[in-house]
Amino acid sequence: MKLAQPALLRCGRISGRWTICERAYASNPEGPPAPPAGGADSPNSQGWISKLFVGQQFNAEGMQKQSHSSLLSSSGYVYEFSTHNYRPGSTQKYLERFGEYKEVLGKKLPSVELVGSWLTAYGRTRDQAIHLWRYKKGYSDVDVQVSLRKDQELAKADEALAELCGRRKSILTKSFSYWGDPKPRNEPHVYDMRSYVLKPGSMIEWGNAWAKGITYRREHNQDVGGFFSQVGQLYVVYHIWAYPSMTGRNETRTSTWAKPGWDATVAYTVPLIEKMQSKILTATPYSQLK
Repeated sequence: MKLAQPALLRCGRISGRWTICERAYASNPEGPPAPPAGGADSPNSQGWISKLFVGQQFNAEGMQKQSHSSLLSSSGYVYEFSTHNYRPGSTQKYLERFGEYKEVLGKKLPSVELVGSWLTAYGRTRDQAIHLWRYKKGYSDVDVQVSLRKDQELAKADEALAELCGRRKSILTKSFSYWGDPKPRNEPHVYDMRSYVLKPGSMIEWGNAWAKGITYRREHNQDVGGFFSQVGQLYVVYHIWAYPSMTGRNETRTSTWAKPGWDATVAYTVPLIEKMQSKILTATPYSQLK
């Protein structure tokens, strides 16, 4: 079976590269809606891709003056993915010390919220915890947290936690507008966290393709969040999916591949990837995402 190829409709250039694009797929005869009567060059016209960015007017002629972050995210939140590789055999002790650190940070900086907290069940690395923090005041919260590293009580809790870790890594991210911000989940799930290292310069193309692709993955309430890096390793994307079980994951993914159009999203986005990884996660007691 020949995979459907994306058809280029309208694009703008950044540094000689076609980036912001409106695309239709051969497997989706409807395609994006036609441009307004004013035409693509009208100052008041707004294409379909701009409407993905909630509350934001997209000006194709002024693309060069807009950062990729402002084009891809309309949220004022900043998210931190914090990864801790702890000593084998110390899971319970690690969780106790992490809980103490979370409690102290909550007193010092209540606008920073722990959204997700997981242990790695399957993946490249075991004995690993991944925490997703939400900075509700954006980078102003980040600034405060940096200054809090001098706070003795918080530093003590952080040092106690670090004693059990061989490696710790933090990446600051923003959420994709078309995905939205993660919402609490009360029922137990297994989480599939997929990380992609993209080719430099391809983040906008990835966002364009997934703005359509995500529609194929919402039927079973599996979509948790999509994020792209801001600080740390750049051109990294995280997709987080929730399933009732590993059996449910298999069934949901099988049904997705049966939907016309999903194959086109995969065919277009795979060439943008340099590395990819999947981890199966289970929630800790501190997670809003159970």
